[in-house]
Amino acid sequence: MSTATPSTAAGASIQGDPETTGGSRASGRRSRGRLRPDAGLLRFAAVLLVLPPVAHLVSADLLTFVVLWFAAATLVRSRATAFDRFMISGSALIGWTCALGILASRWPWGLHPVALAEATAVLLVVIRAVHRPDPATPKLPFGETVRRLVPTRDHPVLLSAGLTAAFFLYPLLRRTDIGRLATIVSAEDLGRHAALYDTVLRVGGLASMHQADAATTLQKGMQTYPQGSHLILAVLTKFVNGGAAPTGSMAELGLFVLLNALVTAGLGVAILWAMHRAAGPALRGWRGLALYLPTAAYLAVAELPQMHGRGFLSEIFALGLLAVLVGLAIRPLTRTGEQIVVLAALTVGISFGHYLLLPAAGAVVFAWAVVHWRDWRSHWIGLLLTGAVAGVLALFPVYVNLKQAGEASVLTIPGGIGPVGRHILFPLVAGTVAALLTRASRANRPRRVALISSAAMVTIVVGVMEYQLKTAGSTSYFYEKLLHQLLVVGLVCFAAALLPLLGRRLLAGTRPDAGARGLLRSGTTVLVTTGCLLFAVLSSGQPGGGGEAGWTASPGRAMLRGDGARTDVAQRIAAIEAVRPDHDKALTISLAGTRAMGDHGSDWGSGEDNLWLSVLNQDQGRSWKTWEWALFARTPQQMLDYAAASPDPVRLFLDDPKLADEVKKLAPRTKNLRLDLYLIKPAGGSKRVAERIALG
Repeated sequence: MSTATPSTAAGASIQGDPETTGGSRASGRRSRGRLRPDAGLLRFAAVLLVLPPVAHLVSADLLTFVVLWFAAATLVRSRATAFDRFMISGSALIGWTCALGILASRWPWGLHPVALAEATAVLLVVIRAVHRPDPATPKLPFGETVRRLVPTRDHPVLLSAGLTAAFFLYPLLRRTDIGRLATIVSAEDLGRHAALYDTVLRVGGLASMHQADAATTLQKGMQTYPQGSHLILAVLTKFVNGGAAPTGSMAELGLFVLLNALVTAGLGVAILWAMHRAAGPALRGWRGLALYLPTAAYLAVAELPQMHGRGFLSEIFALGLLAVLVGLAIRPLTRTGEQIVVLAALTVGISFGHYLLLPAAGAVVFAWAVVHWRDWRSHWIGLLLTGAVAGVLALFPVYVNLKQAGEASVLTIPGGIGPVGRHILFPLVAGTVAALLTRASRANRPRRVALISSAAMVTIVVGVMEYQLKTAGSTSYFYEKLLHQLLVVGLVCFAAALLPLLGRRLLAGTRPDAGARGLLRSGTTVLVTTGCLLFAVLSSGQPGGGGEAGWTASPGRAMLRGDGARTDVAQRIAAIEAVRPDHDKALTISLAGTRAMGDHGSDWGSGEDNLWLSVLNQDQGRSWKTWEWALFARTPQQMLDYAAASPDPVRLFLDDPKLADEVKKLAPRTKNLRLDLYLIKPAGGSKRVAERIALG
């Protein structure tokens, strides 16, 4: 039994490419061979099972993470490039890790990297063991192997994906931990996500399975919120820091901010990869730049920065998995068994991430099942078993959160969200559906899946819109959330519709003298076309809701420059955090900021302070009520009365010396006072320090 490697899989016969005919291949049946351990399997098992504890001893757990991902990529037996393998295996491992999180929440090791790595290694070894050997293929030269794993056709999408990831990560990589916090301090939702992420780290599993322990650190209702993204980021953190217990430090919060940006970058990469796969072989070579670079610009300049800035971590995480799901449904893996398992894993990951996306995911899987029924009918037993397991796992997040969000009226609740740009999205979806309705498209299996998927997504969006209009009189929060899903599905299906939209000759040309029919054949024409499309996107690809268009006023430019960063608030939080004793039970309250004494109007000046301090203090569950009190300007006597009535000691922070003096003068007259008073003062530049004031 020979060892499966990327090179041997890539070197398999390329005749009858299913991306040309548009179907997954039933020929992915296992070849005959004896099921017995061989030298390759033993080496594979030895490396994966021995590496985790050894790497942990030398504080190299991140190496284990990389090796496991690489090993999973080598197990993809369907014909695929290196980029395909890492996207498919990474997405499948996310679904596996979400399911493993249920077990990890009960076993004694929690999210320790060695325990997680060993469990994953056992799974990979079992998969490797049950694989029958592929037919013998001649060993290829190294250069040919690399060309097959990273073909020219992948170069444009790899370049575009790399630029997209750099766009979101660069602004944070060049900042300190305090600077990173400054970029997201105004994202209220992200403060709750950060507390949930920290709780998953602290309890060593899903907070929904440790609700008593999570009651102190999480605001009510967050214990059962979908936690797939938080679990995956917590697992990454464990591999990065070697399984160390969370301390609630500014460095850990800075790492969370970086990981949050990585999720947003991952969504952009996933959309580009899914478009690349859906476009198929018709878009060859560097002609793909004309599709991928404008798409990357559209995502990075307009839509993704809005979602990122609002702190929609769970939704962004699930949208990335949805993009991969749509790409694989349109152009399936060549082995039907692998296709079924990967779609199941993606569905589980989507549900754990944000189960609002389950209807869209279910529609896409249904479209694949209807169009490719001849491929899976011989695997119906495996399909039923895999579907049953995946169904139970996918319903777990829905079940635990049913009491919190189990009514249709939830669809009409308001919320802070930026409008999606309709002027690009709606024409794009309409053009895609029209192109997919042509006779030639309906005769092609990939485009039939794209048609059903896009039509189903449009139906879901219209249905929720009508429900909101009838019950509330206007569209609101969840309608915009569904437009995010329509954006992802629409972009991937648009790539599938490129051939009927433009024609094969216009896309690739049929001969050197094709002239206008080979418009995208020459490199010069590709660059000119790409530049024109980029200019069009940068000049008009703005979110809805009015406002100035163009790159200068775009959310992407503001994010890249850090225009919305609140350095003053982040420095204030850092100053307060610096004087907090470890394991302290006192309530930390900030009344610093822009409020003036005697002004009782609503003021969010210190609301951000208290939100993020509750994350660092790991006490959001018991301190969130103080935020409402601290949202308003308070007189010195009101401050003292609140501290005297509090069941817990209070640590109060002010930045107005006159106000602090008034509190100090009135303090001796207040009985049962357990109050520590601090004054936040400048310390050079933008830095702040908190100085304790003795109350006598």
